Amino acid sequence: MKTGIKRFFDFERSDAKLAAVLITPTVLLVIGVVAYPLIYSFVMSFGDVEFASIKDYDFVGISQYVKTFTDPGFIDAVQVSAKFVFFTVLVKLVLGTLIAVMLKEKFIGRSITRAFIIIPWATPFVVVGLMWKWMLHSKVGVINFLLERLGIIQDYIPFLSTKTFAMPFVITADVWQGTPFFIIIILAGLQTIPEELYEAAHMDGASGIKAFFTITLPLIRFPLFISTILGTIIAINSFDLFFVLTKGGPGNITTNATLFAWNNAFKFYHLSYASAISYVILMFSMLLTIGYVVIMRKNDAE
Repeated sequence: MKTGIKRFFDFERSDAKLAAVLITPTVLLVIGVVAYPLIYSFVMSFGDVEFASIKDYDFVGISQYVKTFTDPGFIDAVQVSAKFVFFTVLVKLVLGTLIAVMLKEKFIGRSITRAFIIIPWATPFVVVGLMWKWMLHSKVGVINFLLERLGIIQDYIPFLSTKTFAMPFVITADVWQGTPFFIIIILAGLQTIPEELYEAAHMDGASGIKAFFTITLPLIRFPLFISTILGTIIAINSFDLFFVLTKGGPGNITTNATLFAWNNAFKFYHLSYASAISYVILMFSMLLTIGYVVIMRKNDAE
């Protein structure tokens, strides 16, 4: 018996055993924190479970999923998510590309600029939300203060409780926080482009703009694709900014799909319906990802 135990812990004789021992705690943690809640919520989505009677499970099939496609509230929330995803990803992609191109060039303080530009991305979403909430405050917000001093407005505006401004500022906060993520990925792709290509294009009389469209963009298609698909998934699942900044208001104008699911789970206690909504969001994210991959492969084949 002792010999068997001694052999088992003789890691130098078996790398597989060492790997198994080292990875087991991580596997157990993933099962406990990720796998079990996923399976539990998936089973719950086929039932009719309320928070008050969480132990009473009544199987109702796919009725909760059918409800998501007929619920006007969820349809509105999906439209809010679609608008948010489209504008945030588009703006971050354009800004990220332009700033990455500028950061590739040599200038005084480039290293410091590259380091500081990561700060918004490294800041937690909740902190970003609180920061922008105070900046947009209707009484003490710095944005209102600056606009008034510049003579653009006469009275302070409650931006986050006004239908005209609420969604644009949620998008602005997300763009401020997420653009560095795009910059990092795109800048990494730009570093792989040989300078000889630009020198040859310059000798052929190509302008900087023409070189950008004929050399730079084609050669960073993959970084652009990766940043777009990851940015889209992050935007679809965005919750923190919406919750901290507006909580879905005014009315439901900033209630996106994830916040709608949260409201049903922890505000209205419709746990089964909230689980179904979450899996619909997951399935939509997967379909969108597959669509991106198919389009990318077609472009590569051409």
